[in-house]
Amino acid sequence: MTTPDPSTTTEPEDERPVRTLERVRTGLRRLERLTLRVEKPVNKLVGSARLNPFYHTGTISVFLFAVIFGTGIYITMWFQYGFDESYAAVAWLERNGVGRLMRAVHRYASVAFVVTSLLHGWRTFVQDRFRGARWLAWVSGIWMVAMLWVIGVTGYWLIWDERAQALNEVLIRALRGSELGLDFLLDNLLTPAAGSGWPFLLLLFLIHLVLSLVLGWVLWYHMKRLTHRRWFPPRFWMTIVGGAIVVLSIVWPVGMLPAFDASRIPGSFPLDPFYLFLFPLGLNLPPVLVWGGFLVIGILLSLLPWIKREPAPPEIVVDEDRCTGCMLCAVDCPYGALEMVPRDDGEYRQIAVVVPNRCVSCGICIGSCSDDALSLGEVPIDDLTLTVVEKARSDSARIVIACDRHIKLGKPDPNDPEVHVIGVECIGMAHPHLAQKALDAGASDVQFIGCPPSDCANMRGNTWTQSRLDRTRVPRLKKRYLDAPIETDWVSPIDIASATANPGEHSIVDPADHPGWRRMIPLGILVAAVSVVSILLTNISFSPGFPDTAVISIAMKHQPGAVLDGNEGEPAIDEAADTTRLVVRVGGETVLDSKYPATSIDGGRFSEALERIEMPPGVQPLEILLFDRIDAGHATVLFDDTVAVPPGGVLNLPFTDSVTESRAERGEALYYETTLGQNTGCRVCHSLKPDQVVVGPTFDGIGTRAESTVPGLTAEEYLYESIVDPDAYVVDGFEPGVMLPNFSDLLTEEQIGDLVAFLLTLE
Repeated sequence: MTTPDPSTTTEPEDERPVRTLERVRTGLRRLERLTLRVEKPVNKLVGSARLNPFYHTGTISVFLFAVIFGTGIYITMWFQYGFDESYAAVAWLERNGVGRLMRAVHRYASVAFVVTSLLHGWRTFVQDRFRGARWLAWVSGIWMVAMLWVIGVTGYWLIWDERAQALNEVLIRALRGSELGLDFLLDNLLTPAAGSGWPFLLLLFLIHLVLSLVLGWVLWYHMKRLTHRRWFPPRFWMTIVGGAIVVLSIVWPVGMLPAFDASRIPGSFPLDPFYLFLFPLGLNLPPVLVWGGFLVIGILLSLLPWIKREPAPPEIVVDEDRCTGCMLCAVDCPYGALEMVPRDDGEYRQIAVVVPNRCVSCGICIGSCSDDALSLGEVPIDDLTLTVVEKARSDSARIVIACDRHIKLGKPDPNDPEVHVIGVECIGMAHPHLAQKALDAGASDVQFIGCPPSDCANMRGNTWTQSRLDRTRVPRLKKRYLDAPIETDWVSPIDIASATANPGEHSIVDPADHPGWRRMIPLGILVAAVSVVSILLTNISFSPGFPDTAVISIAMKHQPGAVLDGNEGEPAIDEAADTTRLVVRVGGETVLDSKYPATSIDGGRFSEALERIEMPPGVQPLEILLFDRIDAGHATVLFDDTVAVPPGGVLNLPFTDSVTESRAERGEALYYETTLGQNTGCRVCHSLKPDQVVVGPTFDGIGTRAESTVPGLTAEEYLYESIVDPDAYVVDGFEPGVMLPNFSDLLTEEQIGDLVAFLLTLE
């Protein structure tokens, strides 16, 4: 016999994906087993698996979102928009007792929301609950976490304090490399065009608010396919979590950081690792690497259900001959994967039909069917019954029916040959008649083992099984078996051996049962400890700056040839180049000599520059020259003075063109003023639309009509007279005395001239 050479032996093509997939499954099982071992001490601390907070992370997250949204509405009522106004508004809240409490609850609930959401996502991942029909919940969960991150970052930004200043630096590094991004920075942050800053703060607030609303909608969509969903955790959990946040908010207020100060590099400040984890990377790595990598990771996580996709699990099959249309399967299915449709081929009026894109093959519907009309794949459910009966026929046999999760993650064999463990996809797949048939066949006792309360991989498998055995849910255990040796244990999968050795010790399944105040004490201590650790983490000090460095920051938006603001003495230049050149000299040494080609932006051609120049701290002569003429020898002196920049200081030098507003533009602004008795209020009575009469005649075409309305008066003279003496000439069809006669007192001669100039443009 010839031994094959391993180097030349090939594996069948159809086996490779299966082997790869098995490695993936094994890796996930190891991660889940490790996760369960980490959770086990918590079970011991709180005294019961049903009280483990890890099993309620999803519903606690929803509760925390409700708290965040409610406190956010309160904070919004007092918020103001503007660089100075926003900080002052938050500072006022911090000085007010109720406002200080609301702000702290809002902040700490937001941190807790991140923690519970990530824990919920991790447990979903390690339990392999993201494939097949579960893809919708997984993908929506990934993007909810992304939205939550943006909401948290903008929330920090809105305060406009020292931390917001550092966030601005990350934004500058991310956007300055593109034309549109640089233009946005110059118009909204770095030049006088930003004004009071209300547009930028309003933009941040809208992102914060709109994404919060979208997050709420996605949260609803996230749970859309669950027919027996729990939105909130048991009341005692809401009491513990909410109480811990309120107490910590009173004892440990959020406080205020120093206000935004553009004249210095931000010092050290608390860096929240839950929301600002990308901040150090954004300051020190190329933006493409940071934000591109973040986006790629998000996309890969979203595509995870289709990466190394496993073969489709066996589908639920409906035996049409056995189905009586009782509806129990459709009612019990956690995912709405069964629908009842009319039938006319027999004595029954309806039949169950599987919705393939919703079915996760959990088998819970099989446990609800007393007619054995459902099976998982082509293997009839009768085979499971036969297996149970066969194992029960040996003398003193104990039958243990457990979900596959326990069998795969734990060690069910208690070294007792009389214990026979039979696996089902989910414990909810086990019909009560399995216990009946096992006992009738000679079994000494029957034990059902499933996941702890709120930890069933299929939502309600353990709950439905316990209810059926307790005769509170159909199909019910028959009455004559009420006192039979049937035990239920709801334990962590790694504790299956302990459950088989001590049957009946973990039979409580309803997580809503109040545990009693004595047991709530360790729960409260646990939640408080986690909360304190989380708050301490959000107060880790971080310094983004270089305190021994001085910086000159030059921001310029300039149309070549235009007169710059502060340089009105310079003559207007007709022969402008299409490129602007900046030369910067510090201490007589040239530290910058760069050209900035003009590009089409905002309806004109502008050269834009944003330069950060490091210099030794102290007193230095500084000269900045601008060249934007075809005659390159002519320079505009933008700055020529001796400056003193301390260590960590920033000298901000913004340069923009002078804005020369035409008289017609100023008159148009007067037209749109609407406060009667204080200014013109023209738009209140006169429309600009043709044939639209409000109170007085329309202004559409008035610049042309005014030329011939009153003989002997020019259009300009007639319009002036109509403003200062409105009854001197009344247009046909209108009454005198309607227009206010005191505009000559309300407006200056210059303003009246501006208004006339605007009306003359309406031809």
